[in-house]
Amino acid sequence: MSALVSLCSVPLYVQNKQFYSTINFSKIATVVPQMSLSSSIFNQHESKCLLPVDAPLKAILFDIDGTLCDSDPIHYYAFREMLQEIGFNGGAPISEEFFVKNISGMHNDELCHVLFLDWEFERAVKFMDDKEDMFRRIASEQLKPLNGLEEVCKWIEDRGLKRAAVTNAPRPNAELIISMLGLSDFFELLIIGSECERAKPFPDPYLKALQELGVSPKHAFVFEDSISGIKAGVAAGMPVVGLGLRNPEKLLSEAGATFVIKDFNDSKLWTALEELEPEIHA
Repeated sequence: MSALVSLCSVPLYVQNKQFYSTINFSKIATVVPQMSLSSSIFNQHESKCLLPVDAPLKAILFDIDGTLCDSDPIHYYAFREMLQEIGFNGGAPISEEFFVKNISGMHNDELCHVLFLDWEFERAVKFMDDKEDMFRRIASEQLKPLNGLEEVCKWIEDRGLKRAAVTNAPRPNAELIISMLGLSDFFELLIIGSECERAKPFPDPYLKALQELGVSPKHAFVFEDSISGIKAGVAAGMPVVGLGLRNPEKLLSEAGATFVIKDFNDSKLWTALEELEPEIHA
């Protein structure tokens, strides 16, 4: 029997005898993913699974902002206040729609070029640093985990699955959020987009996480809330569960999300997890 068979299509007694080799993580040149080997296999076998992951499931990767917690309103507030203060957009506050389309999910170096075309790069970087300081001041008092996160983390821990946090956020932000949510011991690995050759929406951060965890993308999936993050996860060869707390479900689906949930209590997610239930005590 071929090793490249969807988890849901393989009987449990066969799953335990499967052996998989790791892949060579070569750079993927474009943001828009071509059909991967694993996706073509999924189509051929027409798996009924909500999440097309090959047996056995080995790792789950998480974005941070907007995925572990509802931090986007704080980012939006900080950008709105500081951009208005410098006269951006003619001094009118930016809208939530502008934030979602032009800011959410992007890393700061990229935003420097998007928002401040006429500025010196160093000046733009200073603005972004000041904005992140404001975010951390507010976040330290207001952040709460997304509904159901604790239950999902327990499900992952109980099954001994590997896990990593993969984000475009600056490292101080990521470490603050993970610490505030009590997840410092949960995540084995933290990957920062700006510390990779290319940040999201390129697949590099997710490929780096997989490589360091020693897991093939065929045996993992991703939780993401942004368009750029979903594109990165898909380009890295993994199915992505979209978190539609703030961003429209249609946009997340168009970016490549396998399905979209509102939070970690969503029944669709728990149905998918039950389908992927691995045999840990074989």
